[in-house]
Amino acid sequence: MRGVARVTWIVGFLFIASVVGLAGTPGSFRGTIVDSPNGTAAKNWIYVQGRNGMARRVEISHARVSYDEDVPAADRRGRPEEALTAGTEVRVTAELGSDGEWRASRIEILRAAVRSERSEKQEPAIPFLPPLRRRFV
Repeated sequence: MRGVARVTWIVGFLFIASVVGLAGTPGSFRGTIVDSPNGTAAKNWIYVQGRNGMARRVEISHARVSYDEDVPAADRRGRPEEALTAGTEVRVTAELGSDGEWRASRIEILRAAVRSERSEKQEPAIPFLPPLRRRFV
């Protein structure tokens, strides 16, 4: 009887551990929003470039967007979602899906983009790598 109970607990534990392992990996990162590397803006997607120069593609359709308390009222727009343009510095909380794509749950605007002709004419110079595929061992 003890052996059966022990095996049941082990199988149950392994099942729960495998389900947790398959769930998305949460993460938080910050960077500057840049234009799409191929020049076409995809709806509900942004590219966030970190200090190291690497860019992450982030799906934003279900994200709560807000301003950091340090962003001056003069730099804020009516809807924070409208401020998600190239040059805006953001902090993103997201989950890495099984397909290797980041899906944001929260985006905090740390510094609004400077609106000028020069920033609109700049071409993006970012190294974009395709999403990482997770390997399950």
